[in-house]
Amino acid sequence: MHGGRFGEGSFGFRLEVTPVVLKLLIANGAVWVLQYVFRTAGSTLLEDLFALNPDNVLPWRPWQLVTYMFLHGPGLWHIGFNMLVLWMFGGPVERRLGPQRFLRYYLICGIAGAVLQLLPPFRAPTVGASGAVLGVLTAFGIFYPNAPIYVLFIFPVPAKIIVIFLALVNLMSAAGASQDGIAYMAHLGGMAAGYVMLRGVPFSSRLRRRWEERQHDVEARRREEVRRKLDDILDKMQREGKESLSQEDWNTLLDESRRRRNS
Repeated sequence: MHGGRFGEGSFGFRLEVTPVVLKLLIANGAVWVLQYVFRTAGSTLLEDLFALNPDNVLPWRPWQLVTYMFLHGPGLWHIGFNMLVLWMFGGPVERRLGPQRFLRYYLICGIAGAVLQLLPPFRAPTVGASGAVLGVLTAFGIFYPNAPIYVLFIFPVPAKIIVIFLALVNLMSAAGASQDGIAYMAHLGGMAAGYVMLRGVPFSSRLRRRWEERQHDVEARRREEVRRKLDDILDKMQREGKESLSQEDWNTLLDESRRRRNS
């Protein structure tokens, strides 16, 4: 894929390295160099401590839910592809979300990918920023659905189609329980988390409205019950005087008085 021809066109974004994206690129590159040094020395210390390991991540090494996304496999292909996608699409997304929200979004997508990757039968040691990066690509597809992404540097395809296609490919691959070493569930977790954060759960507004209506009904019934109690207490005071009120009656009066002062 290639995101070329971005510019300040009708899509309203520029291809540039924004501050948080730059820091993420540097962090991933620095960690990859450290991995290379340790690997050359015959040590797997970094992977043992910081890769996502289903056997000890919870509760013993919870930091792996974050650190795994800064580690990558040997060779340049894994980190190269992830950083290319982050570089191409991270800038426009960071500008839309702002630096702090973008970083939070990126990390949550990566953590969501880690959580799904811990589910059986997908449990396996995992490294890579793919879940977080695909979350960024999902955000790009939401913000700029018709922006062209040039597949093989030739064929322009709308960003929303690319995102849907990648989601379907990862879903089918995960359903097939493929053992090719690719963390499909981490990819899906990052994309799903990104969609939920930016667009919400489907039908969530309807469910929230029903919940609010139910809560309103409960509160209305409570108020009606309190009103009846107050009427009974006031009638009792008129008939028999305030000395006839029980401790429960006084508590009801005090509670209602306090509630009205605070409302």
